[in-house]
Amino acid sequence: MALGNKTLDDLINPISKQLGNAKVADHVDMPEWEFKAQRVTDGKSHDELVSMFEDEAEKIHISVAHCKAADLAACLAKIVGAGVPETGEPCTVVYAADERFRAAGLADALAAESLVTKATEWDETAGEACIEAARVATYGITYATAGIAETATIAQPTCPTCGRAISLLPLCHIAVVDAAAIVPTMGEVMADLAKEEKLPSQVCFISGPSATADIELVRVEGVHGPMYVNYVIVE
Repeated sequence: MALGNKTLDDLINPISKQLGNAKVADHVDMPEWEFKAQRVTDGKSHDELVSMFEDEAEKIHISVAHCKAADLAACLAKIVGAGVPETGEPCTVVYAADERFRAAGLADALAAESLVTKATEWDETAGEACIEAARVATYGITYATAGIAETATIAQPTCPTCGRAISLLPLCHIAVVDAAAIVPTMGEVMADLAKEEKLPSQVCFISGPSATADIELVRVEGVHGPMYVNYVIVE
């Protein structure tokens, strides 16, 4: 048998025989479990889930702020108004074209900050210009669809009003999430996605700053994305 003509059966059958099977099974029955794994989120109230979300976020170097819906623009403006993290230099912002940001008056709030030299609302028709704005931006602001208490993860879909570049390219990502949208585990988010008639082109599950420990197990942040992440929980 030539090396280039191997089939999947050629590869799997020897393994199956080593396991005591004459051939690869055509069907595998779902086992009947005698127990159900307990989740760390089981039995917690929603307020406790929100607290868990915040506690887990702090463990992975995420700054967390709380605000009322009426104070959202002011809260976001306060974060970006401090300028570039650690240096305080003037900064630029790119943010999703989300109706909730418009209703909150985010554009005016950002314009009032002296250290914000430019604020760009995402415009899918602008093409490369918007991507470039995100590439050089200090802050990218998005509105997440859900937060996962167990791991402090946010679910961030890509859509015409919120390109993936906003959460990927800037130095700092600010993710706004409604407290009511914080759920126990990934399972609840996936179940909601399964109900959608049409899925987004991409859904990012983000858990803190981009990080790697590939080299000598030394954690380095900001390698593949934002170096800083802020969550704003809207009560």
